[in-house]
Amino acid sequence: MNELKNSLDSKYMNINYIDLCSGIGGFRVAIEDFQNESSNINFNCVLSADIKQDAIDTYNLNFNEHNEKCDIYSLEVEKVKPFDLLCAGFPCQPFSTAGQRKGFSDDRGGMIFKIMELCKYHKPKYILLENVYNLLTIDGGKCIQTIIQLFEELNYNVYYEKLNSKDFGCPQSRERVYIICTLNKCLDFDKLFTLSSKKVLRDVIDYNDKTSNIDANFIQKLIKLAKNREIQGCKISDKRGGDNNIHSWELEYNGHITNDEINLMNSIMLERRKKHWATKKNITWMDGMPLTYEDIQTFFKHDALREMLNNLVSKKYLRFEKCKDLINGKRVYKEDSESGYNICKGKLSFPISKILHPNDISPTLTATDSNKLAVIIDNQVVRTLNTLELIRICGFPDHYKIPEHVNSYDLFGNMATPPVIKELLKLLFN
Repeated sequence: MNELKNSLDSKYMNINYIDLCSGIGGFRVAIEDFQNESSNINFNCVLSADIKQDAIDTYNLNFNEHNEKCDIYSLEVEKVKPFDLLCAGFPCQPFSTAGQRKGFSDDRGGMIFKIMELCKYHKPKYILLENVYNLLTIDGGKCIQTIIQLFEELNYNVYYEKLNSKDFGCPQSRERVYIICTLNKCLDFDKLFTLSSKKVLRDVIDYNDKTSNIDANFIQKLIKLAKNREIQGCKISDKRGGDNNIHSWELEYNGHITNDEINLMNSIMLERRKKHWATKKNITWMDGMPLTYEDIQTFFKHDALREMLNNLVSKKYLRFEKCKDLINGKRVYKEDSESGYNICKGKLSFPISKILHPNDISPTLTATDSNKLAVIIDNQVVRTLNTLELIRICGFPDHYKIPEHVNSYDLFGNMATPPVIKELLKLLFN
């Protein structure tokens, strides 16, 4: 009987793990979900650590813990309990296109070296890391090659893959690079399971929520526009043209303007990004610049052009400003340039930046603008994504809870995606 018990026990695997830069618990949700489906693996979290209080509060609420802020840099490696698996969604800002992409030169980019210090001391069998896909291209690919080399020097087999959450049951395009290190096991990524049928937003929208949190006047303007064109799937920004963009002058967001003034706005929007204007104004950096009255006269003829431009400035459809140039990585007004007319509003200037189409998927949720993504309910209610929808879009279970005092948009803009991680765990442990 004892021999039989020992045989059964030997097939049962206990895995201690640490959850670094734990955020709201994307790795842990995946681990617990995977464990519930596995009959022979028990996972035990011996350390979870983050520095952001809202994320810690959320983590504690969902996993019944009492963690406090923990600066991972301050961890004494020898005092960390032994662990078999290290998980970390280490800071992405040093590598993200939304930041300055400084890589290792950013203090936060050095987190990977602390992770390696922990691995060198404890020698976990498995390492699972997540970061933005731009990690692959920073410094001409040198960042990722450095990471690979350093782990290989610790005798790890190193694998990395760029994966998108939309292929794993989430109605969100969220590309991330996953780095997996093993001491003894070889991995076959051809066995990684992805879904052939994709979820869309219609599958996760909470149609019972008909409470709008958007300015009623703005909604009225949108609904009025919707009578004449399809607005679901459209961005709301003055910076770009195309059929999938809605502009402030179409909405008459800042007051009524004439058809001629609308045509003038459309012309300026299209012309301001053309490179020959940058050459003319001796601007080395170019991304939409102010055009003078004389510039505009070359492509828009109208007897009342000056009056129209002044009216559009007074209603804040246009602003009168000098050119900007790129100096030491910052956009700075070029004081010796002649002032001209420029578009006022980017996508973050409006109550919402995009109306999501129910048959499509969400763009990548970010901490800066996920609160400006909206849906239309019953063709009359326009509202931003609610917490339940954010939970579902990111692959968290419906029972996941968010404390009332925290900003859920910020949290879900900075999380790891559980369904992707779960499939990687299957690859590691099955």
